[in-house]
Amino acid sequence: MGRIGTLLDPNGRPEARIQIIRKSKNTTKIRRPANYGRSWSTTVETVPTDQILDDGGKRFEQHSANPRHATWWDLLGQPQGRLYIQRVYKLVTKAKLYIGDNTWTEVQDFPTKDILFDGGAGIGWIVPEWHREEKPPSGEGSETPAEKVPTPAPARESPVSTPKGQRFSYLRVSSTDQNLARQREMVGPVDKEFCDELSARSRADRPGLERCLDYLRDHDELRVASIDRLARSLVDLRTIIDQATEKGATVHFVKENLTFEKGASDPRATLMLGILGSFAEFERSIIRERQAEGIALAKKAGKYKGRRRALTEAQVEQAQARADAGESKVSIAKDLGVGRSTLYRALEGHPKKSL
Repeated sequence: MGRIGTLLDPNGRPEARIQIIRKSKNTTKIRRPANYGRSWSTTVETVPTDQILDDGGKRFEQHSANPRHATWWDLLGQPQGRLYIQRVYKLVTKAKLYIGDNTWTEVQDFPTKDILFDGGAGIGWIVPEWHREEKPPSGEGSETPAEKVPTPAPARESPVSTPKGQRFSYLRVSSTDQNLARQREMVGPVDKEFCDELSARSRADRPGLERCLDYLRDHDELRVASIDRLARSLVDLRTIIDQATEKGATVHFVKENLTFEKGASDPRATLMLGILGSFAEFERSIIRERQAEGIALAKKAGKYKGRRRALTEAQVEQAQARADAGESKVSIAKDLGVGRSTLYRALEGHPKKSL
C-alpha cells in the first residue's frame, strides 16, 4: 500500500491527490484516483519527483477548498499576503493582493516561484507591511495582524476582473553567433518568447515574427528590446505595430519606452516612433553605403575575392556532363547539395566543350 501525496503541475499548483508507489531521486511512480476517489487506478504513471509532495494529500485538500486563493512568500520563506489568482503562467502569475477591509489591489504580476498554491490556508488574511496603517490597534491586549483584519467575503464573492492577456517577447540577432541574453534581460520575464537568429532582410526571413503575430490575442503585450530589433524600415515598423494592435495587443519598446495600443493615439509617441524609425533606417543605409565603398576599394586593390562559389569548377563540369547524358538537373542539384537555381546559373555560365 503506497503513501498518499499531492501531485503538482509544472507551475506548482496541486493537480491531484495521488498514491505514491515508488519514489526515487528523479522520478516517482504514482497512481491516480478512480471511481470518484473511492479507489485507485490500476495504471501506474511515472512523473518527475520534484512535482510530488509526500504530504498525505494535505496541499491538494487545501487548494481544492479554495482554489482561487494562494499565499505570497518572500525570499526568506515568510508569508507576505493573500492572493486572489487570475491566471498562472510558468514565470509570472497575475493576481490581486489583499490589503484589508475586504479590499484587493488591481491585478498585478507576481513571480510564480514565490507563490504557494495552498488556498490561503493557515495564514489568515495577511495585509502587507507596506499597507498597514501606522496607528496602535484598538482594544486591550496584543493582536496579530490577522486578528486586526476583518474577515472578507467568501472567495466566490471576491471581485473578479476580466482576465488579462499574456506577455510575449520578440528577440532578433543578425547571426547565430550573436547572443540573445542582453535582449532577454531588457524585456524581463515573459510567458513565451519568439526569436529570429538571422538578418531580417524581409518579412519572409523572419518566421519567428510571423509566429509571434499569429499568436497574439486581445489584451496580450508584446515586448521588444528596441525598435531596430522589430523592423528594418519605417514602413515595415508601422505595418507590424498596426497588425499587432489591431488584434487588441499592445507593443512596448523597452529601450525607447514607447507603448502602442489599439484605440489609444498618443501623437508624441507616434512622432517619436517616426523619428527613431527614420534614424534607424538611415543608419542602416549608411552602413550599406560604407560596405559598398569598402568592397569597391578592395576590388580595386585586388584584395576582394567575393563570396565563395557554391560549386567548384570541377563540380560544374561534372554536373554538365551528367546533364548532357540526360540526367535530371533536380537530382544533380540534390546530390551536390545546392538549389536548382544555383545549378542552373552555374551551367549557364559554363561554356560547353566542343566535340
